[in-house]
Amino acid sequence: MELESVVQNGVIVPDDPAALPDGTRVLIEVVTDEPGTFGERFAVFRGAIHGPPDLAAQHDHYRLGVPKR
Repeated sequence: MELESVVQNGVIVPDDPAALPDGTRVLIEVVTDEPGTFGERFAVFRGAIHGPPDLAAQHDHYRLGVPKR
């Protein structure tokens, strides 16, 4: 079960107070609107580019046309 709530004057107030009876134990997870790390934000794109197996090592060759090292 998930309930959304807000903090008002240091007290957690659920959007639907009748959803939980008094004395119910709850676990609180703080949700922020801040984005995660760079890796977390762009993890969805991991593996999206399919190129030569040496692309990371030889990117200058493929991008600029210089001879391979």
